[in-house]
Amino acid sequence: MSDAATRERLLREAAYQFSRLGYDAASLRKIAERVGIRPATVYSHFPQGKTQLYEEILATVSSLLTERIARRYGQNTGLSAEDVIVQMCAAFWDFCEEHPEYATLLLRETFDADNSALMGDEGPAREVVAVCIAYVEAAQARGELPGFDVEAFSLWVASYMLSYHGAPGLKSNLQRRPWSAARARGQFVAMVRNLLRGTAMSSD
Repeated sequence: MSDAATRERLLREAAYQFSRLGYDAASLRKIAERVGIRPATVYSHFPQGKTQLYEEILATVSSLLTERIARRYGQNTGLSAEDVIVQMCAAFWDFCEEHPEYATLLLRETFDADNSALMGDEGPAREVVAVCIAYVEAAQARGELPGFDVEAFSLWVASYMLSYHGAPGLKSNLQRRPWSAARARGQFVAMVRNLLRGTAMSSD
């Protein structure tokens, strides 16, 4: 296994352990064991050990939130406001689909948002929420979107994505049979469009 592949597996396994056990209870030895390396080898990739693993995971998620989503809002793409928002939501969905362990970690971070590096006052999640809400409200003011409740829309999008990808037990109990990845994504995108058109969420 190449150094790059080992590093990626360490990050993903660490995210898995942090999301389920929390930072303090997660074991570096267990992370190394599940990746198939000796605990000492972890330090050749992450000299600061568990602290650096956690910080790099948060940096990866932060990069997604700021680079792939927030900073693309408002760019002159030639798309309608509805299509821009759908594309941004789909980009976040795809990230969660590719990295469900990160989705679970994000979900866990919401339990103590005030002390979270992602969700706290200075965290990138706050920046993303502010950018998204401002973009939608500006589009509503221009008459490009109907006057639905923007906060309710944002809460639904975040809750649906994180619970679907980050809480697998929830969907396994609610679905009579498993959905394909294509069907799940298609259902999500369709519901986002319906909400943006004001067909399921009023501002009253």
